[in-house]
Amino acid sequence: MISSIETGDRRSSTGGVLDRHTIPGARTAIGTAYALLFSACILPFLSIDTLAWLGEEDGPVENAGALCFLLAGILFFSTAHKTARLHRQWGAGHSVTPLVLYALGALLLVCFGEEISWGQRLFHYPVPGWVEAINQQGEWNLHNLTWFQAHTVEGVKKSFWARLIDMNRLLAIFQLTVCTLVPAFTAYPATCRAWVMRIGLPVFPWWIAGLVPVHLLVSQTLYAIIGGGGDPILGDVLDETKETMRAFIFLVVAMWAYGRATATASTAAGTRPPDAVGP
Repeated sequence: MISSIETGDRRSSTGGVLDRHTIPGARTAIGTAYALLFSACILPFLSIDTLAWLGEEDGPVENAGALCFLLAGILFFSTAHKTARLHRQWGAGHSVTPLVLYALGALLLVCFGEEISWGQRLFHYPVPGWVEAINQQGEWNLHNLTWFQAHTVEGVKKSFWARLIDMNRLLAIFQLTVCTLVPAFTAYPATCRAWVMRIGLPVFPWWIAGLVPVHLLVSQTLYAIIGGGGDPILGDVLDETKETMRAFIFLVVAMWAYGRATATASTAAGTRPPDAVGP
């Protein structure tokens, strides 16, 4: 995430770099993140009973994804709060806007709610009939509505453009754009960097930018291995695992953003301007 603090004619900038002093055990964190992305490779070697247990509704894989979304959302809100304080102290000298971080946090908390169907099974409240009629799993959520599915209620595959209107696919495109494409496009052109800093969009380091492509490569390779005629239980678990890994990447991003905001706040505390406002 790009952040900068301006004191007089001196500008200190931190953008897209993993600082080992900012995040303890940085190399371990990087290795662990990439290793977890490859953990799905063990799925084809597990027994059917184990796969059924992993991929069941409210099972370990789905709950892990929901937890990642929840923690990531909370961390982004906390990061936004820290950034807002810096914004009040430094004004235009601090280029990160908390609004973007609040928006990311809100999005991930919505993803958490969607993942658990907004507590429907936890609190056992009924689903209205009109919702069941348009939701392919009869759940209280948006991502399972017929409009956002790749197949119709009758099981007919939709057109290419209709399949693009899929919640999981849209979230994947958003993640690829923010976590990978933005860092790639802002690596060299000064115009792109200036535009990103102007709107306060986070720019993540190279090792985060690589998480999404690796995740996509692993997932698509496994889909190709099991094939269209593979075991449906294995396919369902792979779907759940792919969604959970996506949530895990967001959690890694949120942890990095929080670490950078904490480090920036510590730096700002030592170079605070005399006319700074706020606590």
